[in-house]
Amino acid sequence: MIPAQEVALQPVSPDSAQAILRVYQGSPKHFRRIAMEMPTLEDVEREVESILADPNRRAYLIAGEGHPIGYLDYKLHYPERSDAIITLILIAEKYRGQGYGKRAVQDLEALLYHDVERLFAAVYGENPGAVSFWQNLGYRFLKEGSPSVSWFYKRLKRA
Repeated sequence: MIPAQEVALQPVSPDSAQAILRVYQGSPKHFRRIAMEMPTLEDVEREVESILADPNRRAYLIAGEGHPIGYLDYKLHYPERSDAIITLILIAEKYRGQGYGKRAVQDLEALLYHDVERLFAAVYGENPGAVSFWQNLGYRFLKEGSPSVSWFYKRLKRA
């Protein structure tokens, strides 16, 4: 693995839809794996509106090499009040394997450390690379869900 340059988590704003769409377009294998069509700009604009309207949902563009190369979406207070769940971390395919995702998750863990006891992650579909990613970051397998979702978690602080 090539060491990653620094990453920056940039909060999603109403102007972020185009950048998120570019990350999605740079990740066609992800959408094939989850059997979903590539979102349109209108789809992403609605997604951003939904994120900004939900007081417990947060999303960040992951910037590396001077521009957005990934996207991170999570929800606070789920499944329990003291928890959070990462619903999506996506690094554009040409930047994968360089440590950007790892660094982004570590930065998120540091950001949430004082407020969240457990951080969960969902892996959709058959994705051994994502399972290894979470396990290498110290996340433990929790359970299989449906349809085709594997749940992992990491304790950030003691209750």
